[in-house]
Amino acid sequence: MLKEIDDLYKYLMVILLVIYLINSIYLQEVTITFTAIILVILLEFSKHRHHIKQLTYSQLSIIGIVLLAGIASIIYLLVTIQIFLEPIGLPEKMESALFFVCIVIGIYILWYFIGKLFGRALEKQ
Repeated sequence: MLKEIDDLYKYLMVILLVIYLINSIYLQEVTITFTAIILVILLEFSKHRHHIKQLTYSQLSIIGIVLLAGIASIIYLLVTIQIFLEPIGLPEKMESALFFVCIVIGIYILWYFIGKLFGRALEKQ
């Protein structure tokens, strides 16, 4: 079963992207969005399961803690930006664009740091 998922990985990702885009344009249902995101995360875990098996429990826990702290810091940053932008009175589209840029930059930095940490942990094995 997992070998079939590895073979069809690209197609599954495209299908999930199409579902997400259709949902965001037409339906705007939150449960479908979260379901698609969770399925993508599970698909990534199944793709990288060989690398994950090489890590020790302490390395996995450190990666998990860094991931949770990164997500919490992105949320904290967005709340702080919203508090400081409220008195300025920027247009709604500009605030949304600023939030989107902050989220993308935060996720990129977190992904880069996890990649470095993950790569270094695999090199030590």
